[in-house]
Amino acid sequence: MKQRTTGRRALALTAATTIALSGLLVAGPAYAEDGAESTPTPSPTATSETNAPVETEAPAVETQDAPPADVVKIAEAADDHGVEFVASGVGADGGKITVISEDGATDDAAVEAFASEADIPTGTVVTVAGTPKAFADGDIVGGQGYLSLDQDDLLYNCSVGFAAWSPQGDPALLSAGHCALDDDNNSMVGTFWSVPSEQPAAGGDDELPATPRVLGTFSFAQFGSTNNAPGSNGDTNATDISVIDVVAGTNPLPFVTDWTTATTAYDSLADSGVSVKAVGAVVPGAVSKSGRTTGFTTGAIDDNDIVDGWLQIEDRWVQGFSSNTEAGPGDSGGAVIQGNTAVGLISGGIEAGPGQEQWTWAASLTTALPKTGGYEVALDLDTPVITSPTDNAEVQPGTAVTGTAPGATEVTVSGFGADQTVDVVDGAFSFVGPVELGAQTITVTARNGLSSSDSTTIDVTVVPAPLVAPVITSPTDRSTVTETVTAVSGTGLPTTTVTVADDQGDVLGTTEVAADGSWTVDGLSFEYGEHSVVVTLTRTIDGEEEVSPEATSLFAVRPVSPAVTSVTNGAEFAHNDGPSGLAGSGIDGATVTVKLNGAEPASANTAALAGAFAAASGTFTATVEDGAWSVDFGAALESGTYTVSATQAIDGVSSAPTDLAFAVLAAPVAGGGGAAPGDGGAAAPGDGGLAVTGADMLVPLSAAAIALALLSGGLLLVFRRRQLIES
Repeated sequence: MKQRTTGRRALALTAATTIALSGLLVAGPAYAEDGAESTPTPSPTATSETNAPVETEAPAVETQDAPPADVVKIAEAADDHGVEFVASGVGADGGKITVISEDGATDDAAVEAFASEADIPTGTVVTVAGTPKAFADGDIVGGQGYLSLDQDDLLYNCSVGFAAWSPQGDPALLSAGHCALDDDNNSMVGTFWSVPSEQPAAGGDDELPATPRVLGTFSFAQFGSTNNAPGSNGDTNATDISVIDVVAGTNPLPFVTDWTTATTAYDSLADSGVSVKAVGAVVPGAVSKSGRTTGFTTGAIDDNDIVDGWLQIEDRWVQGFSSNTEAGPGDSGGAVIQGNTAVGLISGGIEAGPGQEQWTWAASLTTALPKTGGYEVALDLDTPVITSPTDNAEVQPGTAVTGTAPGATEVTVSGFGADQTVDVVDGAFSFVGPVELGAQTITVTARNGLSSSDSTTIDVTVVPAPLVAPVITSPTDRSTVTETVTAVSGTGLPTTTVTVADDQGDVLGTTEVAADGSWTVDGLSFEYGEHSVVVTLTRTIDGEEEVSPEATSLFAVRPVSPAVTSVTNGAEFAHNDGPSGLAGSGIDGATVTVKLNGAEPASANTAALAGAFAAASGTFTATVEDGAWSVDFGAALESGTYTVSATQAIDGVSSAPTDLAFAVLAAPVAGGGGAAPGDGGAAAPGDGGLAVTGADMLVPLSAAAIALALLSGGLLLVFRRRQLIES
């Protein structure tokens, strides 16, 4: 199905009485025309057609002669000179009067030129404010019937789907696309109101109104695919929707009639029915429709129905859904609704009959609306509820205002300060209330697109809150940062004055706390070093100044730690490949200090190894140039484990250290051989005659290697643990 809304445009017809309504078309395609006989199809997915159109005599409508030539001349002259022509006739004194509107040109030159061409005295031209509009009972609702006129002056019956808004915010109506097209795919030339009590849904006989009244013109229609092509099964462009631009004085309502209040008054159907509060995709379950032929009926979408598919109606494909909801010719375009959610427009189907169950197809609203270029269904949004604070409450400045707005995407807030728009999330909203002391008004209006609710208003009295110390959120107390601090921020009592001073009492800057309680004093410059700021709040009530307690933040600005790039933490080097220096990157001009510490034996078992594996240690410095630095240890480091701590300092302010550990592995140890020369392998006295095998030397060497490995791993582990603790 398809549905759409558009902006208001000039009606193609001038007045209903100027057109000869030569006949009433009572049968035709889909469900568009009255009195059609449906032809059941073998399956619910097959094409459902109605009989060919049948022309019958319509009640005679009095026609009017063409407008007088002088009136035509005046209208043409007005158009030539940008003048808005309103009326022309005879005045009380018998002289002619021509009325123009301020909506067009009214300057002397334009009026004189217009009068000259129209051949009327300039003095007989009268100007009125604005363009006259109809004073009419213009409420029209979903499900209401209307008449459409084709180019051969034949009338068709269809039903209104839903009230709508154009992208420009003008009211419009949605209906079926095939209601806007004749059998030859030509556009209808206009639409007229039909009398509610004369519709079959109200038990009427389809009598035409005595004086047909213009409803509007079709500004968009699509039946089938793009440009009204037939489309195909699965074509996501295939739909059945139209838009009627209504004339001035017509008031489409977000409401679907239940047909229980029909009278001769055009707006009588607005007295009873269902409000439209949302637009959505259809779901299985109960579904209702409203149309001028069968009225308000309710059926179901069950397991045998299609919730998203395509049906070929005559030669056009329409994306939509099926149900057993009663509908018939003339209901086309009518509203299909589930609860308060608009889901579709009646498109076609098969009427119930002997051995045939009702099978109704509706165009899906969610797939049809995007074809309309930005038009939307008008919604009856609930009035928002302010849950806190209550009406006439006393509140402190900036107290949060909370509430609910079901169906809305946002609320507009007015009454205090500048108007603001606040998002609605899961049906709820919250915003900062007034901060000015005294009586204040809070007004909230719910909105969804171009639809808006009635407003809710409460009155509150804003009273002073206790003046407590502000909170400093940046830089925080006892913190260390590595970039120049250019601003101090925090929170405090709204509308009070914030003063930021240094520890000597010199004022560094002031500002006012915002309505949400935040404040920032910028334009500051705290460079490398330790600093302190003192912040207070000040307010004046009845001429008396009040100062809050102080808030203080002590913080340090230090250079970033230097990077070491030549050695990675935990690296191991071969015994003959120990590093002879260290290199990295830093801040140009900074002094880098590297402290190198070698490992020392940790127990008596390894004390004997201290001499063999004496660890190197020392302090080395370098200056960063072009972002790089390096230090030279003087020689390659011997086997052992080492820790390095590197810092960089600017103007005497040192960074946090960069710490790492690495090891230079011990040289491999060869095993012992036979007895010493000349010993002949004999045992030394007191050795119990045992042969000398070299094991006496091998054992201490293996122990030394093992001890070194354990020592290296232990130092690395201890160092890494120290790093974690310090960090």
